[in-house]
Amino acid sequence: MNKVFMTGYYQGVVEVAPASLSAAKVEELAVAMTVQHLRHAGVAITTIHDFLVDDIGADQRVVNRFINLTADELESAQAKILAIAF
Repeated sequence: MNKVFMTGYYQGVVEVAPASLSAAKVEELAVAMTVQHLRHAGVAITTIHDFLVDDIGADQRVVNRFINLTADELESAQAKILAIAF
């Protein structure tokens, strides 16, 4: 999976996130969704981490909070973040 595609996925999440979310919550949502998507696509955890922190510039604490969660835990985290918006 190339970095252009991975960046596009992250940016897509940011762009369609509900406007009522704070910037911090949008970042959490984008990180959680990107981690889930890239892991599902078979991208290595270390590659995802380095991409989000080094290439995207995501907060390392946020990335570390989501990087090792299971798919179910990531979905729950995303649902909690989206619930804040509505």
